[in-house]
Amino acid sequence: MITVYKKKAIPKNMELVILNDIFFNKHTVEKLDDTAAEIIKTIDDSEMLSKYMIKSKFNGTALNIDRLSTGCKTTLNIIYNPDKVFDICECGDNALDVIYSLPQGNVYCSYPFISFDMKKVNVCDKNGIHEKDSYEELKEWWTNED
Repeated sequence: MITVYKKKAIPKNMELVILNDIFFNKHTVEKLDDTAAEIIKTIDDSEMLSKYMIKSKFNGTALNIDRLSTGCKTTLNIIYNPDKVFDICECGDNALDVIYSLPQGNVYCSYPFISFDMKKVNVCDKNGIHEKDSYEELKEWWTNED
């Protein structure tokens, strides 16, 4: 289950990554495996041809993997870098649905950004870590000042 952080609650030893595209291109791309192929298919409806190439869903053209959507890159960053917190503000609904179903990972956004399909997440604020299991409960937590 993912953990959603409020900015002031991100531990000092965890890096907050805001520029997901750059982080993916510099760090995550080297770690990709079969799990990435499933995520790329689900979010961008593209086929992973190799660690550095995808097949476009539009015309079948081979493209550099840096052409993935920011939401797809953010999701892959979360999966392959569990020691960091990733800002999800640039993700689309299809990426959010996947992110909120991940078995682990750390995310942040300065405003409520929630998948309607979310089941259960951990939240971290100044009062520690708590579990939320509904959209409404998570949105209420997110909008509370602390």
